[in-house]
Amino acid sequence: MSLIHPFAAAVAAVILWAPLAAQTQVVQPAKAEKATEVRTVPLAAGSTLRVKNVNGFIRVEGWDREEVEFTGEFKPSSKDEQVKVVIEAGKGSLEIRGEYPKNTGWGMYRGPQCQMTLKVPRRVMPTLESVNGEVALSGTQGAASLATVNGGVRATELSDSLKATTVNGGITLAQVRGELILETVNGAIKGTGLDGLGKGLKASTVNGSIHLQMGGLKGRLKATTVNGGISFNAKGAEQVEVKKHRVTAVFPGGEQAIDLDTVNGAITLD
Repeated sequence: MSLIHPFAAAVAAVILWAPLAAQTQVVQPAKAEKATEVRTVPLAAGSTLRVKNVNGFIRVEGWDREEVEFTGEFKPSSKDEQVKVVIEAGKGSLEIRGEYPKNTGWGMYRGPQCQMTLKVPRRVMPTLESVNGEVALSGTQGAASLATVNGGVRATELSDSLKATTVNGGITLAQVRGELILETVNGAIKGTGLDGLGKGLKASTVNGSIHLQMGGLKGRLKATTVNGGISFNAKGAEQVEVKKHRVTAVFPGGEQAIDLDTVNGAITLD
């Protein structure tokens, strides 16, 4: 039986764990004051990116580098606490998440904030999630998922499928190509230069209007509202049937389903 000296075992453990530890960074201002922190980490094209925040926007822009530049704008809480941002890199993946202190006290309390701005490889597959803040994405080429609760969602110049959801906020899209699933409760949905690439578009809200330019969408349209009118000005449509709260039509050149519905709001199709 061979015995390993405790010191040698400890050294071996440090060597084994060192590569893993090097893949995690923690970003947190040392002082209880407004601060801006910038970090850059490598990320290969085709990787997945997940960003999670609570109090603050997430804004992501694609660029022609295989790295992520993270800029965090920090603001302390009324108890001088700062958000801790954890950056974890894995094989073909990167996660950036804001970790917030738990407040169990009484009285007036203002939580800390972190506004997150990122530049990322264009060919990345992003999942962006916030609670209190806008989520925005532009210039990427991978399937994307954007979600918030209290804030709007914006997407521009994307070339793959997109799922965008919010509760209290609108959804605004421009030049987005790929399957689209758009859902909000209290907010409008607006879109220009959209193309479902044959995979379809679904846009749904409860308290808000829907206004879409139909130029790139080809297939079967069904638009319904409960409390609101429908304005249909889209060119090139066939088999058009317009009623007070419902419109159906066919745009030749594709078979994708284009489903639009709201409860309290108008629908405008250009």
